[in-house]
Amino acid sequence: MFYGKNLQLVRMLHGLSRKELGERLDVTEQSIWQFEKQMTEPSLENVFQLKSILQVKSAFFFEQPTITQTFPENNVAYRKADVVSRKKTNSEVVYLNVVAEIISYLEGFLNVPSTTLIALRKKVIALLPSELTNVTIDKVATLAREFLNIQPDNSNLLLALEKSGIHILEKNVGGKADAYSAWSTKDVPIIVLGIKKSAVRRNFDLAHELGHLLLHAHVDFSTLEKRERAQIEKEADYFASCFLLPVQTVKREFEGIKKISNPDSYIPLKLKYHVSIQALEMRAYKLGFLTAKQHSYFYRQISLNNYKMEEPLDREIVLKRPGKIRSIFRLILSNHVTDLQSIEEHFQIERSLLEEMFSIESDFFIPYEKQNNFTDFNNILRPNFNA
Repeated sequence: MFYGKNLQLVRMLHGLSRKELGERLDVTEQSIWQFEKQMTEPSLENVFQLKSILQVKSAFFFEQPTITQTFPENNVAYRKADVVSRKKTNSEVVYLNVVAEIISYLEGFLNVPSTTLIALRKKVIALLPSELTNVTIDKVATLAREFLNIQPDNSNLLLALEKSGIHILEKNVGGKADAYSAWSTKDVPIIVLGIKKSAVRRNFDLAHELGHLLLHAHVDFSTLEKRERAQIEKEADYFASCFLLPVQTVKREFEGIKKISNPDSYIPLKLKYHVSIQALEMRAYKLGFLTAKQHSYFYRQISLNNYKMEEPLDREIVLKRPGKIRSIFRLILSNHVTDLQSIEEHFQIERSLLEEMFSIESDFFIPYEKQNNFTDFNNILRPNFNA
């Protein structure tokens, strides 16, 4: 039996509309709708074409749907997205649910440490008043920085967040959003980063999304009006600024800048703290080191120097990529707990789709292509898998 829900799920996972998929399949949009609603079944030729286009195995379409909906639409917090279309949101929610299912399956082979971010979130909730203020946000940022043991130069930010239990992924988010985050109904936190960002802008995205996870864990984002969404984004921005640039650390730095409204004056601090020139100046402005006139002049210089899209040192500071998912794959496959083919067969998907979902290089899985020996375990693996 052909299951139309599976077709709809993998279509949305790829971010394709019915019209777009129909064009690739050389059928009408109405035909795709009928396939998904199980009003008609695609021909065998169509199934083989769908398999190729959507990077799944033929059996994928003929098995009962199994993906658990652990990430509801209203939990997703987008970065810099004033209005996110329902279609776009639904596509990303499907992505979250699919990757969460795969990660849960892989972690089932391991003794996974508890998510310490939950303990941090509980501490934050105890601090939060009924209405957030900048003073409270600053306190939360300070608490979070100490709890996560962030180094003074922010160089361990990505690693610290992954160690706290956050699954950090990267993909072409598209639209207006730079990144987004969410808590699942099982208290699993995920941050999805956009690609083509500099290392320092990625740091701000990470801190911003951490702000959402801690400050807005129980917000229903689907019901927010434009003004409310803007306020929540403002709060997450302020959290990121306080988190990356603690006042007690940067106050003396700002006091030492002679030309406070000159963007180039912030280059040494950018290198020292791995934070963008614009974020540094905004922090200085909010702390009262610049007047409104100087702040305006600064941004005129940003435009004149073409720094808005690319700043000095953007290419020199190394971009760090999420590593936890790769490590999980490597640990499981190198210890022969399971093999690549078994993972593909379990989800009835092709390796290319795994690579795409987790932004894994095409040569990563090559060493594990022909493994089928289930031996050689170490103490991080679950005891019941020992031979």
